[in-house]
Amino acid sequence: MSALTLYVRKFTVVRTGFYQEPIPCAEGAGSTAQLSKENEKVLHLFVVTAASIGAILTTIFSISHDIFSVFPFLYILPVILVVYFYPRRAVIFTLFISLVYICLVYLFGALDPILIAVSTAWFAIFITIGVVASSYANQMLEEKAMIRHILDTSQDGIFCFDLPSKRIREINGRCAHWLNYNRQELLDQDLTVVWTDAGERERFLTDIRAKKSGVTSEALFRRKDGKILRFIVSVVLLTKDYIVCSASDITDTKIADEEIRQTLEDLERQVRERTAHLERINEELRAEIRERRRIENTMLSGTMTATEKHSDEEEWP
Repeated sequence: MSALTLYVRKFTVVRTGFYQEPIPCAEGAGSTAQLSKENEKVLHLFVVTAASIGAILTTIFSISHDIFSVFPFLYILPVILVVYFYPRRAVIFTLFISLVYICLVYLFGALDPILIAVSTAWFAIFITIGVVASSYANQMLEEKAMIRHILDTSQDGIFCFDLPSKRIREINGRCAHWLNYNRQELLDQDLTVVWTDAGERERFLTDIRAKKSGVTSEALFRRKDGKILRFIVSVVLLTKDYIVCSASDITDTKIADEEIRQTLEDLERQVRERTAHLERINEELRAEIRERRRIENTMLSGTMTATEKHSDEEEWP
């Protein structure tokens, strides 16, 4: 669990490092969701294209009117946009837009040495910005993919919820499988859907708000089919609005412990009953022995009395 905690703490971008996959919908709503995703891609492409064309047209206008101090800054915007929207293609785009920039300067700058020198410096700056920003963005994507893999393959259940609204923002496949849900079914659902015990839940949240370290609680979760499972829930990461928790299913362990406890109690009860039975038999045997001794003593006493009487009769004819 320590390695998982390290990775989750290291990457807290976009809902504390979780990746949101498109939520499948019904057939009627699915086309709308898919259309929205496509529109988002078109919007990204449009913004990048508009920023690039704007920078190119401004360059032509500025050089034509001997305005040399403003237009280079306009190329930073499309570079940053591409790094944000398409980080894996940012270096190629930066090289392309920088070559366009320097070509425009050479073409419309009338070979002005000062303009060419400054523009060459700006060319180097654009390349540096694109390469460095793209490197950080790609590294972040790789870490995000690594965390996604760790979460998906973790033997522990992992879920993330929003502290103010108590809505589940992310949950890994292991935890969803334990609860008999599809992972997508629990996204954006209220925490009370699975954590039904209000007392346990509020005590857990109170400890979190009190900033207690290593908050751990035993909780009863309800599966989709209504069956109650027992979990150990621990806080992995605590931010301002999001709580990342690990969950371990201990239902079978609890059942086994309960069966062992019940077996021991049954054995102890049987031993007590057997002991009481043996004590009762022992007491009955003792009583029987005492009765037999009393009868034997009585018989012996009667025999002795008869013998003494017979002896007296012989002595006195």
